[in-house]
Amino acid sequence: MSRMKLRLCFRVLVPLLLLIQGVWSQDTLGPTTNPYGTVGMSQVVSAEPLGAGRLNMQLRGNYYKQQEAFPGTPTQGDQITTATFGAALGLNPYIDGFVGIAAYNIQGNGTPAAGSGLGTTVLGAQGSLPIPEDQPVRLGMQVATLFGTAGNQVNTTLRTTGDAGAYGYNYLETRKFTDLSVKLEQSLIFMGRNMGVKFHFNEGVISSFQQDKSDLLVTGVGMQYVVIQPLVLGIEVNDRTFLNKPVNTDPLWASPSLTYRTPVGLNIELGGDASLSKNRADGSRTLEPWRAFGAVSLSLDTEAGEKRRQAEKAQRDSLDRLALLEQARLAQMSRDSVILADAVNEAQQKAINDSLQEKSREDSLALFASQQSLQASQQNLAEEISKRSDAEQQLLSTGLLLLDAVYFESGKTEISINSKPYLNVIAKMLTKYPKLQIEVSGHTDSIGGADYNMRLSQGRAEAVMEYMLEVAPDFQGRLSAKGYGATRPKASNATPQGRKLNRRTELEVLNKDVLKEYNP
Repeated sequence: MSRMKLRLCFRVLVPLLLLIQGVWSQDTLGPTTNPYGTVGMSQVVSAEPLGAGRLNMQLRGNYYKQQEAFPGTPTQGDQITTATFGAALGLNPYIDGFVGIAAYNIQGNGTPAAGSGLGTTVLGAQGSLPIPEDQPVRLGMQVATLFGTAGNQVNTTLRTTGDAGAYGYNYLETRKFTDLSVKLEQSLIFMGRNMGVKFHFNEGVISSFQQDKSDLLVTGVGMQYVVIQPLVLGIEVNDRTFLNKPVNTDPLWASPSLTYRTPVGLNIELGGDASLSKNRADGSRTLEPWRAFGAVSLSLDTEAGEKRRQAEKAQRDSLDRLALLEQARLAQMSRDSVILADAVNEAQQKAINDSLQEKSREDSLALFASQQSLQASQQNLAEEISKRSDAEQQLLSTGLLLLDAVYFESGKTEISINSKPYLNVIAKMLTKYPKLQIEVSGHTDSIGGADYNMRLSQGRAEAVMEYMLEVAPDFQGRLSAKGYGATRPKASNATPQGRKLNRRTELEVLNKDVLKEYNP
């Protein structure tokens, strides 16, 4: 290929990849699903919990061809296909329940074992320790029962000694006997803005109700890495061996995979298994050289509506409390005004009576009255400052006020109806300070493209400004709106908490020198 063609490819591919990164709206490396719906890979399980109300479902298919037949295996040339459907539900923030069912099909020319049937049925639960989200370590344990509902143990390869091993990729998918599996899980998670990597480690024991069947030790290690959003590259190594007689010919295989994650919770995975085991002394195999697999996963939040209702109720309660506090403050100011008016009237009457007295005392009494009035005004101002609301104090002392009760639908600029009572209170508060020039500023997190975030923040700032002008037309000429996108973060965009703080709308005083008049 010529240099001209290479340059053309780079000019087309690089902007395209940058565009994909810019518009992607999910976390750098969100959860992927294993065959039974819990978080993980094709075999290795993650210690991450699903979260309360989260439902994961996966349909997975596996295929390989029997290249060479041995005692206990399908006939040479047979094509073996297995399928697994699994579903997992987050019962609470740390415990998940899951269920799975497998099926198999053996296709061959005249093979006695050819045909289809039900595979293993799995029922289990997984628990994770309540470790803070900002820590990179996750620890968990999984307990599952593998019910022997399969009509055919597809692979029962015999050793030279005559005992059946735990061989074949699909050994656990086509069990004719019931097994109990207990597995420990550890995960390390490192995530940044445009990259992420996860490491998973599994150690478990499978005890079978099959007579004279030794317990199995199952281990696995996996790594997931973001090649470029939304593609996740995975590689894992798995092993099964008998606890009482491990040998170097037990099943050992590697599984590379590539997962495409969509913004709507749908994952598409393609990969394969490659045998790392050597042939046994009698020449037979524990695994065929390869097996291909593909999977489709779907993740849903079954409690999204309830969570949204709780958030809206909390917003309403907050607005009600704010309105009550404002009413109490206004009532107190009214009472103080009456008291002050009575005091002024009394002082004026006293001055009139004193003025009828001798002329020599008029000047001294006038001076005394003037001093009294000045002191009363200073005292009144001090009392007014002490009675200011938290919002007034924050705006007049810092020149900046976070509108923490203003809400928008995701990706939209229309103000939520629950935000309007709060803006009414803020607008009424600002009418007391006619000299202030105020800017409504909109801010977003760093998820999404810079141009998109700038337009979204500008639209939201203008929506707040226009509503406040409807409530208080006197603000005309004193209010302006400007969107800053993600250029002024208050916290790190690498965590959900930081991104939540960065999505905000604020009021900022432009002529901060005027604040001295309201804060003598």
